[in-house]
This record gives sequence, structure tokens and C-alpha cells, in this order.
Amino acid sequence: MAAIIDRTLTSIDTENSDPIDLAYFCKLLFICGVTKIEAPPQVFSKMKDLLLTDPISWDQSKTYFLKVVNGIFEFEPNELIEKNLDFSKIQDLRLKKIRLIGLEDLLIQDYETIFHNLLNSGAHYLDLCPGNHKHCASAIALEWLLMGGQSISCSFGSCNNDANLEEILMALKINGKSNLVGDLSVLREIKDVYERMTGKTIPEKKAVIGEGIFKVESGIHVDGILKNPLIYEPFSPESVGNIREIVLGKHSGQRSVIYKLRELSLSESCINEILFKLKEHCSKAGKSFSDLDLLTLVSEVHNDY
Repeated sequence: MAAIIDRTLTSIDTENSDPIDLAYFCKLLFICGVTKIEAPPQVFSKMKDLLLTDPISWDQSKTYFLKVVNGIFEFEPNELIEKNLDFSKIQDLRLKKIRLIGLEDLLIQDYETIFHNLLNSGAHYLDLCPGNHKHCASAIALEWLLMGGQSISCSFGSCNNDANLEEILMALKINGKSNLVGDLSVLREIKDVYERMTGKTIPEKKAVIGEGIFKVESGIHVDGILKNPLIYEPFSPESVGNIREIVLGKHSGQRSVIYKLRELSLSESCINEILFKLKEHCSKAGKSFSDLDLLTLVSEVHNDY
């Protein structure tokens, strides 16, 4: 199995982070399928007692890898040499442990041939860490793994300008060509701990881990989801620790309103009038309808009749 190295802790400020949060973050990363976690020694020093592993002599100039061997946490120095790839000097990689960085525009090149040459370069260990300024890093990392690459480095939630950990893990799971055994339902917990440690909020529409990616308003979208979720969802909300939520708004159709009425155990009579007033209100207010708003509206419509 290829190694998946998470580098999130190399780039976030953990000075004031709770050691319990840091240790829990690491344990959740291993659960979701990460092979190694990279961090500077001061980060691991804060939580090594919680990880129940023997202390080692830290070299402050290096980062270290945390891994699990037979259920036991172990540290090892990061001995990878970082290089920007010079396609004319692939032979220089022989017998070395290399992390290839950059590679921003690799997808518009003949990357299959480049990957083939890298895999046959004679390097002792090759880790790919593509940059994400062109928003292609996850795709590049995934192609590397699918072609037989032995290691990638990535970070959680677009952190550190790296490939996105959660996108790669989900793509591997959907693709079905990997023996990935991680439980991705912990991604919601990882997001919560990450936000607590960093004070940053993951965007609501962020792929895989965004809080709002399973909120559905459009009438035709809701109709499709209720008939067969696979029409719109390549993976279920539960598989990433999320839930599906039908939201009422100006784009809602009758099917959406009936669904919400049944969900709240409300009468379905006067459905056309309820839908008309709901759309009118949402268009004027410029926001969606809450369950409380719907309760109030239904009561008003029924009183009118």
C-alpha cells in the first residue's frame, strides 16, 4: 500500500493548542487512512505523553514522522530530500529518498510518461508533494498513486498549499483501485478539531468536508435525491460523518415542501398556497426558510382558510 503522509501540523500554529486536541487529531487521521503524520519536534513534544510512546532525542532542524506499528506509536526523522523536478535529470534521483515539490502545471504535460520515468528512476523512495496554486494538486497526487507511486504528501482542508487529504482519500475510495481501509466517517470530527485548533472555519461548500455540501434546495434536485441519492451524490453524507438536509427557499418545489411538512408532522393541505407564500417570502428576504418559519406559515395559511 502507498504511504499517505499528512503535513497539516507542519504549517498551523499549535503554540496555544490543547495537547489533547493535537493527540486526538493525530489519532483521527490514522483512523481515516493516513500512514504517517509529519510535524516539527515541538508539536510532537507537546503530546508524546498522551501518545504513550518512548521519548526520542529531537533534532530541532528536522521534521519527524509519527506512525503506528503493530498498534504502537513510533517516531522517525524525516530523511526526505526536497527537490523541484528537473525532467532532464531524473537519473539524479537514483538511490535517494526524495520528496518532489512544485509540479503545479503537471496535468497539462505528458504526466503519464513523466510518472513512468520517475517510477523507473531507481530512486530508493519517491514522495510526491504537488503544490496547489493551480488547484490541481489533488488530481496530480491521485494520478501518481493510481500509476503505482509509493508515497504522497498532503494536508487537511486546503492547508499548506498541498493536495487535499480528504479529497484524495475519498477519490481512492470511490475509484475502488486502492486497498484503502480508512474510515472516512471521522472526517467531520477531524474538521471540528482542526477548526478548534486553528480558529479557522472550513468553507461551507468545501468538497467532501464542507458543512453545507448536502444541503439541498432546488426542487428538481430534491426530487432526484429523494428518488435516488446516487443521481447527485457520489458518496453518502453518512460516509463522511455528515447529514443530508432539505432546505426550503425560492428554488424549492412542491416535493420539497411536502417532504418538510411530513418531517415536521404537519398537514399537507393548502400545499399550493403554502408554496406560493414561501417562495414570495424567500425572494423578498433573500434567505432560506427555517423550520420555525414553516410552522408559522402553515399556521397562518390554515387560519386564512
